[in-house]
Amino acid sequence: MSAAIGQSERKLKTQSLPLSVRDLVLLRVSASTATRADLQRDVAPLLAPRIPGAEFRRSAELAISALLGSQLISEAKGRLTASDKGQQVAEALLAPAKSLCSTWREVRTALVMRAVQTNDTPAIRKALQRVEGLAALVLQHHFGKPTGRVQSPADLRSDLAIIALERAFGNKIKTGLRKGAGLPAKPARVLAGQLFKQPREIATDGKLITHLACEIAGTRDPSLDALELAVLRKLMTPAELEEAPSRPRSEPQQRPSRHPPKPANDRAPIDEVAPPTPLASSPPDMPEFCHAVIDAARPVAEGWPGNRKAFISLVWKAIRNARPDWGLSEIAFKGMLAEAHRSGRLELATADLKDGRDLKSLEDSKILYKNTVWHFVRVQD
Repeated sequence: MSAAIGQSERKLKTQSLPLSVRDLVLLRVSASTATRADLQRDVAPLLAPRIPGAEFRRSAELAISALLGSQLISEAKGRLTASDKGQQVAEALLAPAKSLCSTWREVRTALVMRAVQTNDTPAIRKALQRVEGLAALVLQHHFGKPTGRVQSPADLRSDLAIIALERAFGNKIKTGLRKGAGLPAKPARVLAGQLFKQPREIATDGKLITHLACEIAGTRDPSLDALELAVLRKLMTPAELEEAPSRPRSEPQQRPSRHPPKPANDRAPIDEVAPPTPLASSPPDMPEFCHAVIDAARPVAEGWPGNRKAFISLVWKAIRNARPDWGLSEIAFKGMLAEAHRSGRLELATADLKDGRDLKSLEDSKILYKNTVWHFVRVQD
């Protein structure tokens, strides 16, 4: 029985497809017009810590470009606005929410309802404003109980106690407890406390429900904001990433594939295996090369308008993956960058101040040319 319950819980986690950065950017813009700073403030926390801030900025730029290309949003004076088509796509992402979400707060509430797979009713919306109500829905969803209404703390405590008994003794005790008077409150809380990773006794039904829901969602803070954020982060994380650490140790491990050693002067500055170089390579001419470099630098550039720069290592990664037909090595790529800078076709920049967090990127990006070390490709806005 315990094995069957475990399968039911894992199955529930995978019923809702995770939302991508592109989906979240569209949802935030559809709620009200937004700047890139608004996206960083409102959307980035939902993806942390799986996607850190710097990576989110790059992902958001790619998402904005894709949404602009699909005509789901428009941009004017640095402010993003959803089109009518974009609003329709956003509404589909917010199902089962019925009412129009005109604020980011309402969008978050709709996403929580999607995460726990409940209905959009006044009672549910009211319950989601209390930590006990949200915790109850988290537990009902996690243990496969109907989420059409919020169970009372006493009813949910009794159900949790029965689940704990089923895990210990199987299904033979279910009927007698459900139809009869049930267990007294204190013994039921003791039994329900066995569902924690480290079983413990909780003094009240409300605290039992809240703390167990927080453990399931992955937060130690029993506040409403922290639990809501943890539930939303679960919605953004693919199930395979959640279950990866729990694989049995006895599972045979695949032997790592062996790659031919890279030349010492052409090490890849990224943690990925570069795509194989085609047999018939065709190096680009300088105008084609410069155009591709600027296109690759724009999504990963950081800074403010008029002073946006991209690490050369990030641009190299993009070029290496996007244009393997060029057959460029890292040294050849950097040599062409230096020549393009010398001829005035594009502009390189050097780091004014070394940040300890970016020492590796600075080291991977450096180009030594005429007693100057370049680290960035400058992007003209």
